Amino acid sequence: MDQPQNSQTSPTSQAGPSEVPVDLLEETGAPGPSSSAQPPRTRMLLACDRCRQRKTRCDTNLPSCNACLQAGVPCMTAERDRPLRASTRTLPRDYVERLQSQVGDLEAQYQALLQQESNITSAHFMTDHPTVGIESSPEPRGFLPQNHPANIPPVSMSISDLGVPTHDPLSFESTLFEAIKLSGCDPLRAESPNLLFGSLSAALNHVNALDLLKSMDIQSLDAAVNNYIHFIHAHYPLLIGEEVRTKFAIMMNPSYRAGQIAPAEEFVIYLVVILGMTTAPEFRSVQLFPQMLYYSALRIPGLFNDLQSIAMTQALILIAVYSLYDPAAGSSWHILDIVSSHCISMGWHLISSSLGNGIEGTARGWAFWTLYSLDRMAGASMGRPFTIANDDLITVPVPGMRAPGPLDDTGYLSGPLISYYRLLYRARRNPEVGFAHWSSQFDEWCTNTKNGVNEYIAASPKPDEWINSMYKYIDLVYCQGLLLIPQFSTEFPNITDDIRELYSSETMYRASKMVGLSFGVHRYPLAWTAGYKAFATGMSYLFCVALRDRSTINLPEVYHVSTACINLIEGLAAKFDGLLGYARFLVKAVDMMLRLYNVEGRNSPIANDPHFLYTPYSDAIPRSPNSGVPRPPDVADLHVRRFRCLSRLYLRAMEDIRLKYFPETKDVYETFGEVAVGM
Repeated sequence: MDQPQNSQTSPTSQAGPSEVPVDLLEETGAPGPSSSAQPPRTRMLLACDRCRQRKTRCDTNLPSCNACLQAGVPCMTAERDRPLRASTRTLPRDYVERLQSQVGDLEAQYQALLQQESNITSAHFMTDHPTVGIESSPEPRGFLPQNHPANIPPVSMSISDLGVPTHDPLSFESTLFEAIKLSGCDPLRAESPNLLFGSLSAALNHVNALDLLKSMDIQSLDAAVNNYIHFIHAHYPLLIGEEVRTKFAIMMNPSYRAGQIAPAEEFVIYLVVILGMTTAPEFRSVQLFPQMLYYSALRIPGLFNDLQSIAMTQALILIAVYSLYDPAAGSSWHILDIVSSHCISMGWHLISSSLGNGIEGTARGWAFWTLYSLDRMAGASMGRPFTIANDDLITVPVPGMRAPGPLDDTGYLSGPLISYYRLLYRARRNPEVGFAHWSSQFDEWCTNTKNGVNEYIAASPKPDEWINSMYKYIDLVYCQGLLLIPQFSTEFPNITDDIRELYSSETMYRASKMVGLSFGVHRYPLAWTAGYKAFATGMSYLFCVALRDRSTINLPEVYHVSTACINLIEGLAAKFDGLLGYARFLVKAVDMMLRLYNVEGRNSPIANDPHFLYTPYSDAIPRSPNSGVPRPPDVADLHVRRFRCLSRLYLRAMEDIRLKYFPETKDVYETFGEVAVGM
């Protein structure tokens, strides 16, 4: 396959002769091999997952039925309209055998990678790590090692024994601390014990967080706050820079006593210092200090008394960000799910009126969009299911645009994020907006942002390395914006000339190169989010074609178009050096899309439904269990295993690329086999 437009004219060249069903032609409007005077029979499922499980009537009021809307949970519609034709009752010759062979080879590679990492970590502290299989995912319970070092409290120790101020095991704070007692954000490590939690928590039971903060020299603390503003806040403007500096100055006043500021607001300032130190290379020698401050701050009296406050939500989001940088902060896999669920339980994703007005409403809007970004992008790099439903985008307004420039010294960086969300928000509200309009909008943004950076440089000279990094970042956002345009414009039911021209140009290749450049700009795990967003949106024309309406999703069609996308990028990889590693991004995007719609092979009620054909080859010929004819392999399950295995191998491949081209980003944890990004 050479071009994406061949999806309508030459499906064989897209997905390969063994992977192209005749149904694909029929679903895209092309004539099939045979016609019939009578309309084809269909099977319909008109209910969301929740209503089907509860056996209640579903009004199918998309994007959310009333039952799910009232319950405040994502509405996952499982409506299917699959023609049942004889052409789907047969499998290509030796298709399953070759697929099984491919899955077996990939699983062998993955097991070898697990064994290699296990050998590296066994010399350190991961000797009791359980065996992880291809289909492993974090269990809801904590990991209990068999043997505990004498100087480290066992992970199974109760929260009350460690001095955490809670007594209800079902409370929110207890659930949060259970996640903090674990380490890692990939299924490979999400159930690993956070050994530092036990040792530091026991040692810091009687240490006051404020005293510990003031024990550090003021110059270092100022540098940490500035690093947070310039780095973390630049990507996720969750807080107000001036307010952070003001409260920090108040807390550093010698006359300040704990409690003069609300506990949650104090905790936010502690997390600002912690993140500023963790992400700054000059503080690598004092890495234990932010961890000690973190565990001490978790014991602030009354910290969890007001879980509904905006400050507490901001603090929880910062904990999730911190967990991406330091495994001592807890398991990102679980923390992201807990914090996202907490935000949803407060109804922030349902109606914009719940956000309030004025400054508080803006802060709540930023909290939701930051959490959405973490849930989508950081969560995607882990391979975890998304917590926030995709259709929640249309209900939450986006805060106002910040003009590029020295506002908070971050306007040039926060502007792209705001632009991205505003465009997405407006496109969902007004799907008739044209391709040319959004293209001109991105051109205007790129020009204005670069002009703003030039003015800022003229007023405050910067080194060439900083200037080049800024230009690379602007180009990255510009390219990803172009790649998003087809996803915005639902007016393109087919691959039009505009989309064909966009994806047949060098834009796709340039955007993929920007993924690597983003690592040089950001250096740390937030580069993962930028890289994911830049390249995974290259599949936007797939979503434009196949996911226009959640009531008409056709996963078999999505799978085959996705295969065509993967073949396209892998074909380009043969022509452009260095692109092959990024081809796994598309495989990962397909896996995320399947997770988003709750299709997990045999683990999903949808896949178990005999009326749902996950692929044209699943349950190809229904057989009685007593017929004596062996049941064919579950092709859907084989595909899910294939996607998952490739996505796990992709995590390591991206790490190898990062360490090869940007060795200065090597983290101290990697000495012991602990990967800092995507752990």
